[in-house]
Amino acid sequence: MVENILYILAAYLIGSIPFGYLAGRLRGVDLREHGSCNIGATNAIRVLGKAWGIPVFILDFLKGYVPLLLMKLHLGGDATQFCAGDMGWFLGVLMALILGHTYTCYLGFKGGKGVATTAGCMMALSPMLLGLALGVWILMMVLTRWVSLSSMVAAVAMVLTGMYEFWWADGALSVPDMMLIGLLALICVLIIVKHRANITRILNGTEPKAFSHSNKQD
Repeated sequence: MVENILYILAAYLIGSIPFGYLAGRLRGVDLREHGSCNIGATNAIRVLGKAWGIPVFILDFLKGYVPLLLMKLHLGGDATQFCAGDMGWFLGVLMALILGHTYTCYLGFKGGKGVATTAGCMMALSPMLLGLALGVWILMMVLTRWVSLSSMVAAVAMVLTGMYEFWWADGALSVPDMMLIGLLALICVLIIVKHRANITRILNGTEPKAFSHSNKQD
């Protein structure tokens, strides 16, 4: 138990590493004061350029993927076969990684919106889950060019895919399955809450679109 608690704590500290903020500082820019004032990869790309923003996304992705994959392998390597106890520890690490990114202790518990780190966690959990959510994200980007809306719809798709893979596919819903689906739903809500300012701008018709030179918000 002590080992797992320490792993969850370590996961939070790893998830809290603000790669976007650090990249900005290397360029002499505080991302919290430019663009959308967010330290996530989208704002990093907008303010610092792709040469800096894309590595920020990759690092935010990896800080979700690598620790959760290690935990998954430690527990047996197949999340569909976890008992309730192992699933609880696994989900604790997963949530710690995402909360670390969205509420980083290194910056006064203010962080990114959690999309890249969540994507990394989903890759460790289930490549199919990430693949379908990514497909939905790409489709929404093609249709709307709104990164924020695409991310929120992809989060919903993540929950539905999780329900299919861990419930409908085998026709049974175990306690570990319910725990996992419940946490996916919680992550979806967190992502939507973190995008509440974007929702307001979408409703007001002021949300900027990707590939536009006039983008000022994330």
